[in-house]
Amino acid sequence: MNSRILLRGGLVADGVGDTAVPAAVLIEGEAIAAVGAVGASPGECQVIDLAPGSVVCPGFIDAHAHAEGPLLASGRVDGALAQGVTTLVVGQDGESWVGATAATARYLNRYFGPVNGALEPARDLSVAAFGDAVAGRLAQNVAVLASQGTIRHNIAGMTPGPLGPADRAAARDQVENALADGAVGLSSGLDYLPSRFGAAEEVADIARPLAAAGRPYVSHLRGYGPDVAAGLAELAEVARGAGIRVHASHLWGKPGDIEAAFGRAAAAGVALTFDMYSYRRSSTILAMLLLPPEVQASGPDGTLAALADPGQRAELLAGEKLTDAYLRNVYLGCLPAGSAAVAGLSVAEAAARSSRPAGEWVLDLIAGASLGVGGHLDRPALTEDDLAWLSLHDRHCAGSDGIYQGQHPHPRGYSAFAALAGHYLAGGREAGYQRLARHLAANAADVYGLRDRGRLRAGMAADICVIGPGGLTARATYDAPLELATGADFVLVNGAIAWQHGRPGTGPLAGRLVS
Repeated sequence: MNSRILLRGGLVADGVGDTAVPAAVLIEGEAIAAVGAVGASPGECQVIDLAPGSVVCPGFIDAHAHAEGPLLASGRVDGALAQGVTTLVVGQDGESWVGATAATARYLNRYFGPVNGALEPARDLSVAAFGDAVAGRLAQNVAVLASQGTIRHNIAGMTPGPLGPADRAAARDQVENALADGAVGLSSGLDYLPSRFGAAEEVADIARPLAAAGRPYVSHLRGYGPDVAAGLAELAEVARGAGIRVHASHLWGKPGDIEAAFGRAAAAGVALTFDMYSYRRSSTILAMLLLPPEVQASGPDGTLAALADPGQRAELLAGEKLTDAYLRNVYLGCLPAGSAAVAGLSVAEAAARSSRPAGEWVLDLIAGASLGVGGHLDRPALTEDDLAWLSLHDRHCAGSDGIYQGQHPHPRGYSAFAALAGHYLAGGREAGYQRLARHLAANAADVYGLRDRGRLRAGMAADICVIGPGGLTARATYDAPLELATGADFVLVNGAIAWQHGRPGTGPLAGRLVS
């Protein structure tokens, strides 16, 4: 393979300027050598003449992905590559088996498997060990966050309440070690356990090493929608306590509430950013959607015991989240093999096939699967106008929250970036593609401190997405969630062609752990 590649004949949206301009991009080895009026003959390099109307963008960075499973298994995520995603940021929501001890990995395999997949065999897996495990096998880059819930479980298991001074010191040591191994920040998932046990003051205390490293704290907030102001206030409290930048995962709520919270954070000197996709439905483990935290607080065995206890089961069935009305808005994604036929249906639809009340049916499903069920929640309060406002906000960067487990995953893992593209191109191609490059690449690079990615200029890593003249088009839907996006004619990762005209590249695997 020629180590020099020239992309010519397209517009370049470099993620820096105001408009995309006609230019060529010269790649030498793993880096961009020049952008502009570059001349080279076919004998000097591999020349790729782009289709008229093509646009060369920086490779996209997925600010929030649950891709550690497929990356460890096969080294790439086609649903992301087909959209031009060259870097995936994993270790999200405070609940990753990257950074886990063997005991924590066993817990997460049971509790969070429908999101991240299982680590088999369960074992100690530091950030460095994960990097070693995927070295030479990646078609895409991966950046890893240390996970607050994982670290808490490593130290204290499912013990509730605040950590004592010695345990906090041990947690800080684990954060420091993860950063030394190449982690790009620290995540939390305050709806999940044991991440939920950590209050703001404790999280700020263990997050202090981020300040010297210049890395962010990234949080699945304790509150969204009508509670988003409180969720963002807690995030800002952590920022002030640790002296760090903070980032809200998959943010949603009413624009007025969010903007007011941003204003209060800015007045307190807090630097706050966020990611979001453009879908109304969310996706996660079904237990979190339907069961109160206190039922899950002692771990999977305690949860299963509660589901088998007639009194506790009756209390659950009396709650609003197990009514037929609520369960008409909850859809089945990741299921045990014996229940695969109902994947994609709402819980109410699936239960109707057995002529049983939906609440009874779904509790039996969760118990029978030993909690290994994932689902999607429709959020009617999240409007298209809200999603458009979030997508266009200057603090926004693209994060698919892609989950690649189960028979019927959420389509966001396969189309979030393509779906977002339309928000930025509505006002015209030249300015629109620069907005697209900032939201889908440059902003996330800035959030995570990926200084040599996210923009097209000499000396930067040659992570590149070439969008064809027809544009980037989302194909995945709620009914057909695995359809690959189209329109990314070429995707290069560290100078190697990783995706070409709808197929994986056949060249070297050039992806790596990046920080």
